Amino acid sequence: MQDRSTLSRVGVAALAATGVIHLVLAPEYLGEKAYVGGLFIAGGIACLLLAAAIIRRGEAPEWTAAALVAAGMGVGFVLSRTTGLPGYKEGEWELSGLLSLLLEGTVVVAAARAVFDRGPALAQPAQ
Repeated sequence: MQDRSTLSRVGVAALAATGVIHLVLAPEYLGEKAYVGGLFIAGGIACLLLAAAIIRRGEAPEWTAAALVAAGMGVGFVLSRTTGLPGYKEGEWELSGLLSLLLEGTVVVAAARAVFDRGPALAQPAQ
């Protein structure tokens, strides 16, 4: 990712970190509610694959997908603590979830910049 902006690099790192957090926590959530754990696994893998795709190409489709995945994960976290998800409601706002929420917000901001402010540093694929 040579000629990329700092925000782009931070966005990719935040996306990868979000993926790792979700994969590490997946076994715990599989035990609580299988579909929530499955979503953790799917989201974690999606984050890591998208981070790799952004490193390779970094075009608008990859960034848009990353923003949608990150936003969806963030919304899922908030809903699971407020209104609840089908058959699942968590009462605790644990630190790992709040950290992930911050990382997901960072991804959305970086993606918005990459998609809507396509300067030369963001438009070039990694060399």
